[in-house]
Amino acid sequence: MNTLTLATGAMPAIRQFVSSMKLHPILVNFTAALVPVSFACDVVARSLKNESLRHTAWWTLVFAAVITPFTAITGWLFWMGDDNGVTGMTIHKWLGIGLTVALGSLLAWRFQQHRQKQWATIPYLVMAAVLVIALVIQGHLGGEQVFSGM
Repeated sequence: MNTLTLATGAMPAIRQFVSSMKLHPILVNFTAALVPVSFACDVVARSLKNESLRHTAWWTLVFAAVITPFTAITGWLFWMGDDNGVTGMTIHKWLGIGLTVALGSLLAWRFQQHRQKQWATIPYLVMAAVLVIALVIQGHLGGEQVFSGM
């Protein structure tokens, strides 16, 4: 049995596990909390020149960047048949991938500032704010699909 056959055969079981354990909705909460907390800590740290909050902003961004790819992967595996053809869910799905890439880029940018012991720059904070806004929109679209029938 070759690797491709093994991986193809395992995919339904993985999808079933992700779906039954509802991993995507669980992981979403980490991303949805950590990214805005990182942004808020950077804003306050820069304003008050608070080193502790600067470090908190860094570490929450690191944790968000580690968990978010798993959030995106489980989102693709959690995709349900009734999500097909729903414009909001299609946007949600692709925005999730875009946010994952953007978060990785934001982490690389923030790493440069962290390594040099700098406060978050204004351009960085603007981009982080855009990411938070996109995250809110993306979460709204996903939540609308999940909770619209309730």
